[in-house]
Amino acid sequence: MAIFKCKMCGGNLEVTEGMTICECEYCGTMQTLPITENEQTLNMLNRANHFRQQCEFDKAMEIYERLLGSKKDSEIYWQIVLCRYGIEYVDDPLTKKKIATCHRTQFTSILQDADYLEAIACADASQRELYTQEATYIDTVQKGILEISNKEEPFDVFICCKESDDSGARTHDSVLTQKLYYQLVREGFKVFFPALP
Repeated sequence: MAIFKCKMCGGNLEVTEGMTICECEYCGTMQTLPITENEQTLNMLNRANHFRQQCEFDKAMEIYERLLGSKKDSEIYWQIVLCRYGIEYVDDPLTKKKIATCHRTQFTSILQDADYLEAIACADASQRELYTQEATYIDTVQKGILEISNKEEPFDVFICCKESDDSGARTHDSVLTQKLYYQLVREGFKVFFPALP
């Protein structure tokens, strides 16, 4: 029995051969699964997933692209898309469910992304439904970010972070990014810095 790591929370998923979707017993999220041929592939997938969860998107994408060289797998295409758009899954304070946040803003809609379209083409019906739901949500988030940024004066640097945690306290990231913001402004950069609740 293969043990995958949940791409939302990192918990162990017990998957039997032939499964293409499953529900994480820890975070309750339905998710798609990759095709694994051996233990080495599984280890590489879990390592790449770990990097993406740590927001080390370029390291994760490098592994996914190596894996893609050997086979066409809808999940690997999807993971590449998540890396490209800088997707991290965080707890929604209202619903307590995992939701996607975007660390990388793209001007191209995720729904038109070539790797997303490949994921859809290679997916079975159950996977396709989950990819479509998630991509539609990410597209809405991206459009919201672009709408806010389009109302602002042109900028050199875009900084974004979560301002407060579930208890309402200021996050460590918000303190660091505020310092970065002031430093960049002192150096003459035009900085766009929206604080997220």
